[in-house]
Amino acid sequence: MTDQTLPHVSVLVVAYHSTDFIRQCVDGIAAAAPNTPYEILMIDNGGGDTEAFVRAELPQVRIVPSEGNIGFGAGNNRCAAHARGQYMMLVNPDAVPQPGALDRLVAFARAHPEAAAWGGRSYDTAGKLDPGNFLPLPTPMDFVASIVSARRLRRGGLAEDATEPGPVDVLNGGFMMVRADVWREIGGFDESFFLYSEEVDMFKRIRERGYAVLVDPGVAVVHDAGSGHSLSSSRIMFMTTGRMHYARKHFTKGGALVTGWAIWLAALKYQLLGSLLAPLLPKKRERLTAVSRAWAPVVRERRRWWAGYPAKK
Repeated sequence: MTDQTLPHVSVLVVAYHSTDFIRQCVDGIAAAAPNTPYEILMIDNGGGDTEAFVRAELPQVRIVPSEGNIGFGAGNNRCAAHARGQYMMLVNPDAVPQPGALDRLVAFARAHPEAAAWGGRSYDTAGKLDPGNFLPLPTPMDFVASIVSARRLRRGGLAEDATEPGPVDVLNGGFMMVRADVWREIGGFDESFFLYSEEVDMFKRIRERGYAVLVDPGVAVVHDAGSGHSLSSSRIMFMTTGRMHYARKHFTKGGALVTGWAIWLAALKYQLLGSLLAPLLPKKRERLTAVSRAWAPVVRERRRWWAGYPAKK
């Protein structure tokens, strides 16, 4: 995009120690949008290493001043405040949109102006669909069901074998496009969510206003989810806190109470099964042990997540 061209799409990237993959992300965005004027805005929620790298190596990226680690939603809101496009496109720094993906998504959006947001499908580096493609707008009973099932019993996305576009509950937060006017109408992300479930909350509010949310399964992005250390105890704690924060915001007091105990019991299941099965299954011992250790703090330290995130001052 030249400086004289008003961007159609503002790509928002929230980085956190992302120097190992930010170049691949930026190159992927360029290959995804050969015919779409766009801009990339990045904020560094880490210690400044990614910002320094981007300033030196990727001058096409506009840097939004860092405010420290303010959270995923707040970081995107800061980028959005500087955005000039009619669409806000969120891309994780460890995600690589596939060639032509952004062009196709913009064409899809223009063909379906009744929607407020559009997305594609996220795959891991082995070509497997990311579970984040199938998030529903949750109810307390969804959390109760998770006690007895490791898989989601209810999905809010298109069927895995879908080839035609269709409506979904929630778009994958690492690759999604929202109309800029709707973004401003709802106030962007709720910044009381520090990390996790902020996109679920956003689509809850979008859907409450009667807007459609659509996915074109032909639009693809590859997301290296392993870069986020999927079984780290800190990630699991943030994810659990985000879910409980959503429950406190959107469910009744009774529903939030049911959700909290369901989350705790599901965590206990993962901790106990991991520790019990690890000695019996040598080939899976390392992963099962990691699962048990990752969920143990959720079981032991219920007070850390039970109330959700603290209110912002």
